[in-house]
Amino acid sequence: MFGMRFSPSKCKLLLQDWSASTLELRIGSEVVEGVDNFTYLGSLISPNGLVFDEIAARIRKARLAFANLRHLWRRRDIRLSIKGRVYCVAVRSVLLYGSETWRLRVEDTCKLLVFDNRCLRNIVGVCRDHRVSNSGVRRGVLGNDGKSIDEVVNLHRLRLLATCYVCLNTDYHDVEC
Repeated sequence: MFGMRFSPSKCKLLLQDWSASTLELRIGSEVVEGVDNFTYLGSLISPNGLVFDEIAARIRKARLAFANLRHLWRRRDIRLSIKGRVYCVAVRSVLLYGSETWRLRVEDTCKLLVFDNRCLRNIVGVCRDHRVSNSGVRRGVLGNDGKSIDEVVNLHRLRLLATCYVCLNTDYHDVEC
């Protein structure tokens, strides 16, 4: 088909909103394996379109990145601003990979906020008994312009929207290569 060759062993079938449970797709004489979800470019694709599983996977990956930098968070000779920049680059970027396309529910946002606040409190060394607000901890680590997770997700969405708008309003017929 269109000069492409498909390998049945590398193809997967993910059904979305399909009532019949016995659908079988064949390439040549081989049957393509049906799956409940799969990972594509690092993001978990699920049949219902919800991002619950994707967020859980992102939190697991970000937790691993955070744990791998444990030696840095414990050092007292490094300024909080440096730790905050490392946190944003190494942990938040893992946590929010692909977030511009997520359909977030309130529960999803809460899970992301809880993880983010827990990490920031760990960096500062503040526990709940110290009675310091999450925004105060965030300002201490990320500075006065440090944005919360939901604000960062909204900025990512706006950036994607602006990119789509520019692409739609560009006349590619006049471009010479």
